[in-house]
Amino acid sequence: MSPLTRLVPRLYFSYRQFLVYDSGIRAPGCLWTDAHTAQGFARRESNVAFATLLEFGYADVFWRWGEFQCHETFERAIAVPFAVFSGKVVIDGPEEIGVERIVELPVGNYRLVAAQRAAAGQEEVIGLFVEKVDTALGKSAVVIADALLSPPAELIETAEVA
Repeated sequence: MSPLTRLVPRLYFSYRQFLVYDSGIRAPGCLWTDAHTAQGFARRESNVAFATLLEFGYADVFWRWGEFQCHETFERAIAVPFAVFSGKVVIDGPEEIGVERIVELPVGNYRLVAAQRAAAGQEEVIGLFVEKVDTALGKSAVVIADALLSPPAELIETAEVA
């Protein structure tokens, strides 16, 4: 497993979300429903909007190539299927403009886990763990649910473009 890599600059998240998407996606925003909010994410094939623990603020984002290792300091962790078509993945907040926070990944199918914990003030720590899989995964999973989540028994695997 690779070491954690800190991404720069720090992420400014807002509207209680941050985005992870293939750089080829031109409209990465997802339309949230009440059900998406309850499960903590809204996604399409190559992009996902993860709900944050806080409404807005800054986050230190760490990236790791390899399987998610559950750690007691994480308050929330969500795993989703994720397809990479362009070889580049963008991580940003809804109000970030012109920020270059890109990770290069080989084209293929992945299991992407976003793990979060609150930090001091209006800050969070976000760990993104990416694991290559042979075939596209069919289902997401709420690995660690905090008090803000109430995921349905059957998670919603699609979202409309915002």
